[in-house]
Amino acid sequence: MKELTTPRVNPLPPLPRQPNARPIDTATLELLARWKAQDATDDPEELRAAEQELAAFKKSMNENRTRAGAPPLYP
Repeated sequence: MKELTTPRVNPLPPLPRQPNARPIDTATLELLARWKAQDATDDPEELRAAEQELAAFKKSMNENRTRAGAPPLYP
């Protein structure tokens, strides 16, 4: 007696092959490096202010999510 088998069907077509070597966007990398250098600081007051801004942002995001019934993003 012959055994019946069903062929495997892949519901999605295969993804097109991506080339391994992608061109590097040096202009964007240079711009990001310039921005990083411009924003760099050793001033303790600026660092403290930036940390306070970040803490206020996180608190606000968590409060909004809690009111919407979603879990907080920042512990």
